[in-house]
Amino acid sequence: MSNTKLNLESVKIILDSKVVLDNVNLKIDTGEIVSLMGSSASGKTSLIRSIAGFHNITSGVIKIDNQVIDDSNKYIDVAKRNVGVIFQDLALFPHLTVRENIYFGLNALDNVQKRKRAEKLENLLSIENIVNKYPNQISGGQQQRVAIARAIAPKPNLLLLDEPFSALDYELKDNLMSDIKKLIKSENITAILITHNAEEAFKMSDKIAFISDSTITQYSDPYDIYHRPSSREIANFFGLSSYIKAKIVDSSHVECKLGKFVSNIGQNKVGAEVDLLIRPDDIIHDDDSLFSAKVIEKIFRGADFLYELELKDKQKIFCYAPSHHNHEINEVIGITLDLDHLIFFDN
Repeated sequence: MSNTKLNLESVKIILDSKVVLDNVNLKIDTGEIVSLMGSSASGKTSLIRSIAGFHNITSGVIKIDNQVIDDSNKYIDVAKRNVGVIFQDLALFPHLTVRENIYFGLNALDNVQKRKRAEKLENLLSIENIVNKYPNQISGGQQQRVAIARAIAPKPNLLLLDEPFSALDYELKDNLMSDIKKLIKSENITAILITHNAEEAFKMSDKIAFISDSTITQYSDPYDIYHRPSSREIANFFGLSSYIKAKIVDSSHVECKLGKFVSNIGQNKVGAEVDLLIRPDDIIHDDDSLFSAKVIEKIFRGADFLYELELKDKQKIFCYAPSHHNHEINEVIGITLDLDHLIFFDN
């Protein structure tokens, strides 16, 4: 028995005679949470609307539990896909109480079963004390929890969330993300989350699918997306990046202003000039180092400083340092480049 919950094969979507997505391939296993990311208007919402059944794909195949739900010969209606969807506007029914909103998708159950299911979710999402209130009587964070409970109540095959946390303040969002991840995992629900926020994706996801140029250009776990990005666009999207000029000196070494580093490169690139990706956490503040840089900008972040540093040849890099290392602008400090992951791009 395959563990694949959702399978997209060569999916193409054309809307208003514009190719929105082309040759999209994606496999998501049962119980996985996957974040869908990319710049605005990259096609993220169009993709989850097609998975939910709100519009047909132009070509390709969408399968849920190995059953075809959309291809050129077959189209299963939205209501029969058993897919839960939460859009940004939440769309709670204003004339129904919290409890009645949660009951909405539970028509197949008797009253005792409905109540049992609703109470379980209300307790898990800490909304048991507002069940008789109406949506306009509760906070934005509570509305979000109600929308999640309503979508999860019928035990959907798949849960699709379109930027569900975007309107919430940081602390509220942090607590809600923890609770929702726990709930999704405890119910073994497969979920796709659209977000533009790398921190949200890192916290919530088992994997991240990045859309660029109308297709998925990288699909990997959050660690690899950050440390082994397949393009500059992805590197810049998922964290602070700086690049320094380097040269591939032989099949296993790259050399730059901060030293020589081992990497499995192969013969075909020897002699090439490249740009080496440096994350702020790759630069270690080290007074005993042979290499130094000048502080040209600093941002205090509580536990640490973010320094912008200038090398002797005017190249610039970023560096995190613990906040007891409080250096002045124009001060020269010792640094070491500590690279576990050697990522470079053609310059």
